[in-house]
Amino acid sequence: MKNKLFTGFVALLSLAACNQNQKKDAPAEYPVNDPQLGNVTTDTSAFKLSNDEQCFMAHLKKDSAFLSLREENGEIKGKLWYKFAEKDNSKGDLTGKLDKDTLKLNYTFASEGVKGNEMPIKLSYKNGNLYEVYGDKPAEEGKGFIYVKSDCRNF
Repeated sequence: MKNKLFTGFVALLSLAACNQNQKKDAPAEYPVNDPQLGNVTTDTSAFKLSNDEQCFMAHLKKDSAFLSLREENGEIKGKLWYKFAEKDNSKGDLTGKLDKDTLKLNYTFASEGVKGNEMPIKLSYKNGNLYEVYGDKPAEEGKGFIYVKSDCRNF
């Protein structure tokens, strides 16, 4: 009886050991290739602005943001609209420069009926998207605004 119990216990342990999932390597922070996205890159030369407006949208839970950008005489200009579900919205103008893979912008906006508010904003270009930078870290999925290219008619 003890022999059968011991054999059954060893067989159960062996089966459990064989069925453990192999630990997968943690995905890179910004994947280089993703079949769903096609070929993606972190090459900043791929991020080009011109006098033609480029638009982006971002969603975070119930909040949204709309961004339009263009380059004019070496300076980045645009508009940004934060549409918050439970806070006052803000809408304003952006000016700044592209430094390597990061847009360093000044946001002049109106909120709560007060015009002329200013706030620095950084956007990091990765994989065809613009990630809003908080402190020195780009936004993560579900924790900050990640802007994807959009039709400017939505803006």
